Amino acid sequence: MLSAIERDERFRKITLATEALYALFSVYLVISGAARGDTYRLVMALGTFFLYPLFWAFYRIFRFRRGYQMEFCVFVFTFLAYPLGGTAEFYQKIQGFDKVAHTLSGVFVAMLALALYLYLERKRPLKEHSAPTAVLFVFFASMAVAGLFELCEWAAAAATGRDLQHVLGTGVNDTMQDMLVCLVGTLLFCPLIPRFYRGGYDPLTGAVAGFLEKNGVGGRA
Repeated sequence: MLSAIERDERFRKITLATEALYALFSVYLVISGAARGDTYRLVMALGTFFLYPLFWAFYRIFRFRRGYQMEFCVFVFTFLAYPLGGTAEFYQKIQGFDKVAHTLSGVFVAMLALALYLYLERKRPLKEHSAPTAVLFVFFASMAVAGLFELCEWAAAAATGRDLQHVLGTGVNDTMQDMLVCLVGTLLFCPLIPRFYRGGYDPLTGAVAGFLEKNGVGGRA
């Protein structure tokens, strides 16, 4: 049976390929925005590159080894939510795309929250942890991010003049629906946490375990 670190290293090539494709699509968005004279699209497209310096700074500051599964999840989710949803305006063009993205955000943020919880508890052996406490931490962290995201959308709408929350057409319904589907995504992830503590494997908690074990955190001891 492969260890968490071995699984993570096997993901190296697909992660690097995904990051290259993300960059190529971002370059396309920049060129198309410039060609159209669309300042909004151009600025948004340039912003899609933020992940590269962000990861560089993250690994440099904390001196972490790369977690390829975690990076893959970050790039895939960001690709759906930002380059496709925001810059290419799939949120406006495809009915329900934003709800899919918000649902996945619940799963994605819950995964990152679990990684944070395990890192904060790194001095204690995993067997001494409380799985229910981990579930509560992940749940409330994910829902807090959902609320902050809606605040950011509101601020961005005020700055760009675009009705990102569809307030004119739906009132608060769109915002509440976004938070509801994020709740659904979070609840889908939460049952994986007790299973992880019992030694079970799945790709999401496996990504967390691979990253942390590569950086001297975690293990089943």
